[in-house]
Amino acid sequence: MPDEVVENIRQNVNIVDVISPYVTLKKQGRNFFGKCPWHEERTPSFSVNEEKQIFHCFSCGRGGNVYTFLMEKEDLTFVQAVAQVAEQSGIELDASYTADNQAKQSQISAQDRAILTLYDDAMHFYHYLLLNTAVGDAALAYLHRRGLDDSTIDTYMLGYAPAGDALFQYFKEKNIDYQLLRDSELFIEWDDGSLHDRFVDRVLFTIRNQSGAPIAFSGRRMSQDDSVAKYMNSPESSIFDKSNELFNLDLAKGSIRKTKSVILFEGFMDVIAAFQTGVTNGVASMGTSLTQKQVQRLGRMAQGITIAYDADTAGQAASLRALNLIEQNSAAKPQILHIPDGLDPDEYVRQKGVEAFQQVLKHNLEDPVAFSLRYFRQDYNLQNQNDIFNYLEQVLPVVAGVKEPLVRQTYLKRLADEFDVSLDGLEEQLRHLLLQKTAQGRANDNKMRANQVNLAESGAQRTPQLSGIEQAERILLAWMLKDQDVWLMVTREPDFQFIDVIYETIFLLAENYKETNQLTTIDNLANFMNFVKEPELSRMVAEFDNVNPALMQDKSQVPEYIQVIVKTAPLQQQIAQKKRALSEAKQMHNDSSINQLSMELLTLLRKQQAKDLANQ
Repeated sequence: MPDEVVENIRQNVNIVDVISPYVTLKKQGRNFFGKCPWHEERTPSFSVNEEKQIFHCFSCGRGGNVYTFLMEKEDLTFVQAVAQVAEQSGIELDASYTADNQAKQSQISAQDRAILTLYDDAMHFYHYLLLNTAVGDAALAYLHRRGLDDSTIDTYMLGYAPAGDALFQYFKEKNIDYQLLRDSELFIEWDDGSLHDRFVDRVLFTIRNQSGAPIAFSGRRMSQDDSVAKYMNSPESSIFDKSNELFNLDLAKGSIRKTKSVILFEGFMDVIAAFQTGVTNGVASMGTSLTQKQVQRLGRMAQGITIAYDADTAGQAASLRALNLIEQNSAAKPQILHIPDGLDPDEYVRQKGVEAFQQVLKHNLEDPVAFSLRYFRQDYNLQNQNDIFNYLEQVLPVVAGVKEPLVRQTYLKRLADEFDVSLDGLEEQLRHLLLQKTAQGRANDNKMRANQVNLAESGAQRTPQLSGIEQAERILLAWMLKDQDVWLMVTREPDFQFIDVIYETIFLLAENYKETNQLTTIDNLANFMNFVKEPELSRMVAEFDNVNPALMQDKSQVPEYIQVIVKTAPLQQQIAQKKRALSEAKQMHNDSSINQLSMELLTLLRKQQAKDLANQ
């Protein structure tokens, strides 16, 4: 997509208008402030500069232009973000631009492309065995007993892995390269180097990436042999990051974006059973191990996350962990689905029917406080007076976390009535907790307000706490973009390069950007971010606007910055080179080299440590 098209679209929209539906913004001085949409906070630290058309959060560090915001908030590619802004601006975008970018986005290594093809072939092979062979009859009957119809089995490309090495023999007949099969993680390698099917006598669930390509499998054993693990998942590979992927996200993403909500199930069968009832915005992590990456990914797509884990002890404990993870890492509003009779979602659908499950989804939702009050009850005998007091002591901090006074009062009255204790006494304890909470937050709030006042009144922005070398690199690169004389002073140094790969990458991009656009300085950071595209790099470019202008006045200091970086670079480069050599030696199982390189690396690290201490 031509840069002039991207920039024309950006200039025809106001970043404040784009961000306002996500964040309530209030103008203070030159900037607009609001609470960051990516995390919880008491005092607004999210700043939008209308003049420069960029945003920045002083708490989490996110920053960029209008495209960066949409890419991170809506989990979009760069071109998808441009297309969305174009639509808001009423600008018609040539379809060929989108097609060209999709082709670029799909570029992956030849090795990964070959592995993806293997997984696609394996998925169809296992699916065929399930539906069309006698060896798959028992597995198919099992899935039918679990309430799945053939259409759903096709939609999710469920399969069956028989005993023996059926998949290996299938690929062997197709003359697939041994090393490729070995790298695919579809097989287990024995000591003699032979490969054998990883999944044996298991019903297989296909794990697909957001684009719908199969990248892993999860298998449930068919035998009654308890010595064999009931479930087995593909190990992580170059195409499968367990901490990032979510089962069914490829099919659910449209519904999630449309409803702005997602249901988080514990098991694959729960997701599939819900899908058959018409609930199409459900996903599952790999088991109950929800991760920060998965939460942040869902938080970019949805405003609400419903946790629908199993009702057993393990499932409820996992619900509490998921609740805390969501509250700490996302602005999405969490709630808990409480399924009656101790059943998991799949069991409830099969036993009670579709309509009953739909009613549960509507009427059995708990907010985080109601769930916590119910969850913590299990640890106490609430017929015992001491246990009642201990329970109240544990749950009152939970109630204290409620922001709305009326809601807090409702929970207090409910507790007082149930346990026949003094409401005044509970209010007094809660008042003490709230005072503690206020005192703890006051220092941070005052500091944040001071930063906002400085921003609003002078436009000066705080510099994040960085090491000496990081601060030198950031100031110098920000200065180079603004001042051609400084740019020339640095680039005339024959051996100069930035140590941090992010700064070096931005420098190289800036060099190309200036040459392409025949510029001497880069004053329009928002436009430069269009060229940069990558959110991580755009975030760093946005940080340049926070460098205190007073640090970029005296050009006699430029050589000092250069010397700080140049003197640090050789030792760090030696360490990096030694680490690469050590990694290669480990891959080659060269024990003598490993020992030698380890000692050399240790010596360099000690030098670095001594140097850091001397500079403190």
